[in-house]
Amino acid sequence: MEISKSIFREYDIRGIYPAQINEQVVHKIAKAISVKCLDEGVSEICIARDGRLSGEKLLSALENSLSNNGIDVINAGLATTPLLYFAAKKSKHKSGVMITGSHNPKNYNGVKLIINDKPVSGTEIYNLINNNTKVPDYKGKIIYRDFKDEYISEIKKNIVVKEKLKVVIDCGNGASGCIAPKLYSELGCEVINLYAEVDGNFPNHHPDPGKPKNLIDLIKKVKETSADIGLAFDGDGDRVGLVTNYGEIVFPDKILMMLSKDILSSNKGKIIFDVKCSDSLPKLIKDNGGIPLMYPTGHFNIKNGIKEHNPLLAGEMSGHIFFNDKWYGFDDGVYSGARIIELILKTNKSISNLSEDLPKLFSTPELNIEVSDEIKFEIVKKFIANCALEGEKILIDGLRINFENGWGLLRASNTSPMLVMRFEGNSKRSLDYIKNEFIKELSRICPNIDINLS
Repeated sequence: MEISKSIFREYDIRGIYPAQINEQVVHKIAKAISVKCLDEGVSEICIARDGRLSGEKLLSALENSLSNNGIDVINAGLATTPLLYFAAKKSKHKSGVMITGSHNPKNYNGVKLIINDKPVSGTEIYNLINNNTKVPDYKGKIIYRDFKDEYISEIKKNIVVKEKLKVVIDCGNGASGCIAPKLYSELGCEVINLYAEVDGNFPNHHPDPGKPKNLIDLIKKVKETSADIGLAFDGDGDRVGLVTNYGEIVFPDKILMMLSKDILSSNKGKIIFDVKCSDSLPKLIKDNGGIPLMYPTGHFNIKNGIKEHNPLLAGEMSGHIFFNDKWYGFDDGVYSGARIIELILKTNKSISNLSEDLPKLFSTPELNIEVSDEIKFEIVKKFIANCALEGEKILIDGLRINFENGWGLLRASNTSPMLVMRFEGNSKRSLDYIKNEFIKELSRICPNIDINLS
């Protein structure tokens, strides 16, 4: 069957099951991965899947194809993406393949991969699909291994939790339900679970903590139980959402501010953040003796930045947080939650007090405009070429314009058929003005777009 090139993205591979990604497509993807592994001297790779309905069949296809192409396989079964990364770190060649649709709708699935401890883009795999490299004529071994207990044991040695906090966790029926409740209980927390049963139908709400509407149940439960903190995770567990003891949402750039202050208090170094983060973040990093580095959005880009700069911490506005001070440098929502709990106890402050100690931000969450995958990058190019708004223009990922009273951003999502916008001002009035000016300019340049922000 013909494979759609559109599913091979800058960060990973994602498409609709079974129309775009299915067992036959995964067989071909696995053959390409095998070619890449052989080229790099990698003979063994870890694999896992999240809780999506199509995950089990796709993981089986992946396992069979890798083995048939001479690669030894360690199958970790149902896991979060960070658990797969952890397994890869523990393996001989530090390589792994995750079957996951992340935060996409439930009929999507896809592939994230690392080979030789380096992220591999979907476009690179596409270019290897029709490679005629001869693969071995022997089968690789298949081993089934559960890494959950080893992961929990290592986090318990890494994190200091000396008192009992009441924690509400919302797994959104995603894969984090297989690990988060047990981890936080073993850390000594009183855990109140929401939607911890892994169910690829996502019957309660979509597992995307970047959308405030998906945090409504968490906020309600935190208030109802007088909990110390609320944590939410996305479908594959590599992103975290945070709610204070008063039920207020803390955006990830503010989470990065808290963590940066803490880490830089004992160790000076670089901190990476993406183009969607607040202007207050780099200022805080500098004020605390660190070196701020702005990067394009996407775990693929951030991981390459971590390889290049070896920062103490990295993170994105979407909730991906990468600890590289005393952890492994991969994005892990569940571990991030544990670090936030540790921070509360270390400072002896509530999460709301820690948030209030930071600059007051007048900003929007990520705002999305639905467009097709085929035209989203062209729209951004057109906007960059024709935008008449005056200010400092940053072009590392779409167009971010810094004004005297705030900033605005338009970029194309690499994981969904969306344009992404975000705005910040030094007051509510400035924020509304910048947002309106950006939207007016986009309407002028691309009058056919239905600008219905969600």
